[in-house]
Amino acid sequence: MGRALVDYRFRRLPSAFRFYPRAIFGQRESLIPEGQTVPRLQASAESIEPSAGHLRRYREVCGFADDGLLPLTYPHVLAMPLFVAILTARAFPVRLMGLVHVATEIHQKRPLPASGRYQMHSWVEGFRNADRGHEFDVWSELSDRDGVVWQEKVVALARRPANSAGAARSARQTLRYEKPASGDLVSAAEIEAPAAVGRRYGLLSGDLNPIHIGDYTARRFGFNAAVAHGMWSMARSLAALGPETQSAPLRVAVEFKLPLFLPGQARLEHWRRDDRHVFVLKDREGQRPHLAGDLQTDLRELT
Repeated sequence: MGRALVDYRFRRLPSAFRFYPRAIFGQRESLIPEGQTVPRLQASAESIEPSAGHLRRYREVCGFADDGLLPLTYPHVLAMPLFVAILTARAFPVRLMGLVHVATEIHQKRPLPASGRYQMHSWVEGFRNADRGHEFDVWSELSDRDGVVWQEKVVALARRPANSAGAARSARQTLRYEKPASGDLVSAAEIEAPAAVGRRYGLLSGDLNPIHIGDYTARRFGFNAAVAHGMWSMARSLAALGPETQSAPLRVAVEFKLPLFLPGQARLEHWRRDDRHVFVLKDREGQRPHLAGDLQTDLRELT
């Protein structure tokens, strides 16, 4: 871990939207220029008390019950202003708007009271060559007075042009897309993705990537229609799996596959193996995956 070239320190969480002018008007490359790297860039917020109103709206949009705890994916939303701050810093060499969210891994040590007081720390450093471009790991840690209680790794991809020469395949260990074995008890649920969920989740999370906001802006970036946020699809899937998968300690890893166009319908399939919950969000015909996830509970090494 090197010394941070950028170190933003906030007393309270800023609004993610204050950094968007840098994302929109800043002149950046689409890939890391030859011979450059990503220095350590970090940001922290000293005092975070989740807003009851914001949390209520998040639960409504994602489908979580009000159990007095922060949903597993909610700290990702708390970290978003810090994400945007460091990924729009001048020292970050590629443009934020072109990045694609390809995977997320979350570790949670224990349940997080909605009324708690927390601190957040986020950072990025270095990158990997991948067959589709350059990958970055953006880390976040949520802490209370007893230490780190929640950690997330977001894998973001800066895509190379489709007609350019590829690079070596990413060294990142990918999540294997599993299929249920003959003895697995598979449950299924239908998931509705309303047309407005991209805008609603975007305003809640601070992630206003144009591909999520409307069909017109999505087409400007090569999509046929607006696309659901990957983190909304992940949160909605976990909410549909029920309270059994919200206990802690736990680890959940998700890889995002095909886009879920809005409005849309999807089929969530879920089965359990020992202490693992395997889940796949597919298209409405149950053929092609939008995301694949693996959740493990009773991880004693996290306590």
